[in-house]
Amino acid sequence: MQNYKILFTGAVCSGKSTAIRSLSDIETLDTDARASDVTVRRKKNTTIAMDYGVLDLHDQARVHLYGTPGQERFSFIWEMLTCEFAQDAIGVVLLVDNTRKAPFRDIRFYVKEFREYIQKRRLIIAVTHSDIEPSPSIQAYHACIREMGVMATVMFIDARDPRSVLGVVEELISAVELHVQWDELCDRLLDGNGFSLDFYKPTYEETMLDAAMNKRGVLGAMHLDENQEVLCSNIESSSRKTLLKSVNKLSKALAEKAAFMGEVSNIVLTGPNVQTLSMFTDQEQALCLCSDNDISLPVLRQQASDLLQWSKENEYLA
Repeated sequence: MQNYKILFTGAVCSGKSTAIRSLSDIETLDTDARASDVTVRRKKNTTIAMDYGVLDLHDQARVHLYGTPGQERFSFIWEMLTCEFAQDAIGVVLLVDNTRKAPFRDIRFYVKEFREYIQKRRLIIAVTHSDIEPSPSIQAYHACIREMGVMATVMFIDARDPRSVLGVVEELISAVELHVQWDELCDRLLDGNGFSLDFYKPTYEETMLDAAMNKRGVLGAMHLDENQEVLCSNIESSSRKTLLKSVNKLSKALAEKAAFMGEVSNIVLTGPNVQTLSMFTDQEQALCLCSDNDISLPVLRQQASDLLQWSKENEYLA
């Protein structure tokens, strides 16, 4: 049996306990007690030790889900979880309540408190309650983590919905190359945990740029159609945009002039001291990326392939 661990943390009412309950195949272990301080204004009960649940990915793999208490006065529990129970976790999920007055301050606080722990693991910032308060936007969160110099994936989720929270787990598990039937797992969780499809409403409609910027190491993206028209882009440098368009034309010219080489589906320009510029094609569309020079080419290629496939499935080319 392969065992993986994920640590959920964040402020009071951010959705840690709810997210773990949405995923767990067992009745979750929690240590809720009636709130006796200012927390009572937001919820009657609060976690004072930890939440714990288990998600069976299949008969040979399991994820252990640990949730920290949100209040700083229980920080000794944070240390116990990070140093003992979840010291070998594959990732950290920082839940952020979008209705709080200063959600970015929450991110700065928890990143500082867990900095050493986060440096060795994937970090996902999971924003909740955006159906109640849509601002700050996902673009604002991206700007926040760039300013902080933190590498993280930002996802807007509904902690009550197993499908939504499962996307966070899938993002973390994908890094360990474990084969999981995610659709079947999602159906099982929906059946077992009783979430009503009738009342589900997506809290956020992700665009191609949002999806690209959520990928590890991606610093900018440009999406082109079959006529090399820009569908969307957040690459500000005009010279880089022109260069990437030229690279896209070059791939077609190479394919025509050197047909024996087969299809040219990607071209990557890189150097020792610059960001990587790359172009990936899939039938009528192309995705151009500016990325961190530290990310490996196979990982970047896989991420681009996933994005292009995602784009076709969701018909964002229309």
